[in-house]
Amino acid sequence: MIPDKPGRKLPQELRFLHGLLKKLPDDFQVWFPHGGKLLEDRPQVLVLWREKYGFLIQVADTTQRLAETVMQGELFHRPETILMPADLASKETGMLNAFVAEIIRELGLAEGGLRVRRMVVFPNVRSHTIDEIVLMRGREEPVTYQGLRELDPGEFRRRLEALADEALPPPVISRLRARMHPECLVPERFKARAPVERSDGRELTPAFLDFDQEWCVKNDLELLPEQEESLESRARLVTGVAGSGKSLVLLYRAVFFARENPSARCLLLTHNKALIRELERRMESIRAGARRIECRTFMSWTKSVVGGFTQCLRPEQTRAQLARLKRDISGLERFSDVYLADEIGWIKDQGITRKSRYLAVLRTGRGRATRPGVREAVWKLFKLYQEHLRDSGLTDWHNLALKFHRKVVVRGIMRGGRYDAIFIDEAQFFAKTWLETVRAALQPGGQLFLAADPTQGFLRRRQSWISAGIQIAGRTTRLKTAYRNTRAILEFARDFYQQRLSEDDEDDLNVPDDETLASIPVPGVEPLVVHVSSPQDELAQAVRWVRELTAKPSAHTGVLLIDAEGDRLRDLRRLIGEAHCHLASESRDTDGARCLLASINQATGLEAPAVIVIGMDPLLAGETDPTLSADDLIQLRRDNTRRLYMAFTRAGQRLMVTRLRS
Repeated sequence: MIPDKPGRKLPQELRFLHGLLKKLPDDFQVWFPHGGKLLEDRPQVLVLWREKYGFLIQVADTTQRLAETVMQGELFHRPETILMPADLASKETGMLNAFVAEIIRELGLAEGGLRVRRMVVFPNVRSHTIDEIVLMRGREEPVTYQGLRELDPGEFRRRLEALADEALPPPVISRLRARMHPECLVPERFKARAPVERSDGRELTPAFLDFDQEWCVKNDLELLPEQEESLESRARLVTGVAGSGKSLVLLYRAVFFARENPSARCLLLTHNKALIRELERRMESIRAGARRIECRTFMSWTKSVVGGFTQCLRPEQTRAQLARLKRDISGLERFSDVYLADEIGWIKDQGITRKSRYLAVLRTGRGRATRPGVREAVWKLFKLYQEHLRDSGLTDWHNLALKFHRKVVVRGIMRGGRYDAIFIDEAQFFAKTWLETVRAALQPGGQLFLAADPTQGFLRRRQSWISAGIQIAGRTTRLKTAYRNTRAILEFARDFYQQRLSEDDEDDLNVPDDETLASIPVPGVEPLVVHVSSPQDELAQAVRWVRELTAKPSAHTGVLLIDAEGDRLRDLRRLIGEAHCHLASESRDTDGARCLLASINQATGLEAPAVIVIGMDPLLAGETDPTLSADDLIQLRRDNTRRLYMAFTRAGQRLMVTRLRS
């Protein structure tokens, strides 16, 4: 059922029909009006049985008493109040016939060539009364009439199944869905994988949200009335394999919510500039009628609320300061600067401000256990580092987020007011304090919608949603169909992932299985791996690929070049030509670019028909650092694997990778 619950604005007759149809078995799919919007140019309900038999249903509000006047005629009524058999549901019948005639014209079919069943139902009238009126009409009609009052759900199911005499071809079903719910059409430019010719006329990627995506988008869109507001926000999570449409669902969900609740304040968040630019660009294509959606990275939102902060240290500056400060602290000699920076960041992301709490806190997901003596030394380093920042008039991004958390969560201050709904893309990268701040920024009873893929979660420490106070049990949708990648690309990425990580890795939740791979109808071109002699040759090879891919008008419509090292993007832009490529973190308007340039951390959520990945070997070389402990190495290997898996799965049609010769 889409939506799963009838909207409060729906007429009582439609709510009754919703309850009846909800009792149908799972081989029925039902689309109802969302938000109570009843349009006069299309039927109210679309039903598919076994994904091939179609029904268009219109509800009539005729009462039992009024229907009985048809049989009684002028015997008990004045002529001007008589309802003749031909008058019954004439408006509903005319609309159904006109709608079907229009579809027939659009598809170029012969008259009667669209075998979709048309039905007018009467929730307030008994079935036998409607049957008698149909007999009185004395002619065969393309529309079936059905009384629902006191009708057994099983009998209604049997009547629907008896009417299903001819299957609808997939193109006809697609056209019906597009005409019934055009708001769910997906623009062609959103597709990274090329469509292919099929003998049955189907496109590889549907032109609209698939059933699972639409179900996730349209459920529970209404704001609660004030008298029903609860103290808890309502959270939902969408997850799934790479390319299954998680970000797409989140965008449509935000737009639908804003349309249904025009006075609501909505906030869309993610973790980096490149992705928020892409989300904003896509939203412009679908957001008609939904203007009150604020799009920000978490840190830009933090700065807008906190204000007045000093310069933030870059990660490498933080590591340099910790290397200097730890010299005088016994017990930290065997810990790398990378680990210590990560541990201090984790302390802040957990909102830990007292030594006693740090010494006692559970370290689930941290990988390395630490003895109490080591924790004492780390806490001493943490305090020295914080004092250094204060005395130098500096801060870091973790401090900034912690200050935001303290203001909103602890002190309850939210400048500009709280939000009715917050949507978070790539939520697996949000720290515990970030998520707690988001919850505190919601109105009571507000909605929190998360899109996340734990398989790609390499920037934030592993944590459960419940640890941040987010209840998603029973409110999670997992998308299983991979739309972005060809089979060859996704299999290449999966094999790389599984070769580097053990089968019992507890976070391997969304790596595609054999069934998922087999379901992808496009085999695709095998990813190209080219070995080069030096980093300079690697840059030259990447530039050649970009020029080859963009040389012909019929070539791929977009190229994403990902540098795993992340510090050569401006060199690449100069070599390719600044007029023909954009940095993903800086530009929203990418239509005129030959390619988009991104570091590997910026690439999450992005996609393109062709993807080039360079800098893979320098990234993996960090795993040979002799100062790393066994636990550190396991964590780094896991993070690097996820980084590269994510980078590979950005590609829709072509994947090209450089490797340095050893």
